[in-house]
Amino acid sequence: MEGSIYQYIYWTVNSLFFIYGMSLLTIYFGGIILSDIAVKRNKRKSQFLLTKDIVSATDIPSVTLVAPAFNEGVTIVDNVKSLLSIQYPFYDLILVNDGSTDNSMELLIKEFELEPFDSTFITQPIPTATVNKIYRSNKIQYKQLTVIDKNNGGRSDAINAGINFAQSELILCTDADCIIEQDALLKMVRPYLEEGEKEIIACGGSIGIANDSLIQDGILKELRLPRNLVPMIQVVEYIRAFLIGRMGWGEINGLMLVSGAFGMYPRTRLLEVGGFNHATVGEDLELCIRLRVHMERLKKPYKVVYIPETLCWTEAPPDYNILVKQRDRWARGLWETLSIHKYLFINPRYRNMGIFFFPYWCFFEFGAPIVEFLGLVSIIVFGLLGWINWNTAILLFTAVYLLGCIFSTIAIYLYVRNFRHYATPKQVIELLLAAYLEPFLYHPVLLFGQMKGYYKKLFKIKSGWGSMTRKGFTTTNS
Repeated sequence: MEGSIYQYIYWTVNSLFFIYGMSLLTIYFGGIILSDIAVKRNKRKSQFLLTKDIVSATDIPSVTLVAPAFNEGVTIVDNVKSLLSIQYPFYDLILVNDGSTDNSMELLIKEFELEPFDSTFITQPIPTATVNKIYRSNKIQYKQLTVIDKNNGGRSDAINAGINFAQSELILCTDADCIIEQDALLKMVRPYLEEGEKEIIACGGSIGIANDSLIQDGILKELRLPRNLVPMIQVVEYIRAFLIGRMGWGEINGLMLVSGAFGMYPRTRLLEVGGFNHATVGEDLELCIRLRVHMERLKKPYKVVYIPETLCWTEAPPDYNILVKQRDRWARGLWETLSIHKYLFINPRYRNMGIFFFPYWCFFEFGAPIVEFLGLVSIIVFGLLGWINWNTAILLFTAVYLLGCIFSTIAIYLYVRNFRHYATPKQVIELLLAAYLEPFLYHPVLLFGQMKGYYKKLFKIKSGWGSMTRKGFTTTNS
């Protein structure tokens, strides 16, 4: 009897892991099919509304770029120049200095000849930390630039301050440490011009990794693969996440996340929902869900869209230590956001979002690290008890590894075929090698960072946004 109980436990646990894994694998390969359809659709649409047509138009929406900055002195000048070099007829840049303790403000004032601007007449509908001064440039070439100097309140609070002072129809939220493609706004507004039946409440673009690439006058001049393995593997991870994951979900209007580093929203909708939530470090996910909930309650047709082209480049964590801090924060943000909106879980009032999309995030985005961790614990326990057939286990591990390699290879192939940022044979081979090494040299660290974040939330260990030490881009002046 006792042996039967142990056998029942063993097969039940294994069956649950198998069902979970096959479900996730089915979703992944479904995402590949959907993303391929979506990329082809996007290409067809781009042929009818070209960027050159948008730039010459007079009835396109105005856009404000809002970029929060905290202690970004290493890259602040180059990145502001990059943000000011964007090609778009009607746009402004609001840089929000969120109480930096380094020399960020001094560098900005000197480089852009900033002078205080009287803004007492501007209303601030979203409460934020105290705004100390508003600056504008004396140089005509920097007439679009506004710098808000405020007390520290966190990234969400800083973006909300920028939303308050913006006067445009659309808000593009980015980071001061990002390098944005010059035609990025022209591509980001295209869905707002094309869509008629459904209101676009959020639009996201792909984020690329520019570690060790060459930046000239704030513009990406030469894209290079990172020299270190950690950021190189993140290139593969980003390709999978953005091109396959978000493109696929966008095809069925199931996109629940627009990256905080590069997301565009209608300003009126942001004001209606009260801007970004500074009570969570996962503010980008939380805002997108809250916007969707807002539209569901208004019973208005809406859409969250995704642009597959890489339009924004950032510096990824260069080592394991910083990577763990980042994924710890992302895990905590996911926990907080799902807790805030737990009323959505299998709630038919919110249609597909409540019945399918939100449960997916609970079971797979949130649950995958937990299931993986429990799987490792089970292997250790069952191994010590002598319950594992190691020949079968090794075959199963090999099959899972090869399936993961196939998935990454398809993602890299789709990316190279459609966008050709990494077009040389050497670069493609390096990306494939990084993908095949990922399960051994990268994923365990990723899992540790995620479980560390969950551990902090489970035991109510206070932890803020955290810091990411940046090396800065390789820059040169023309």
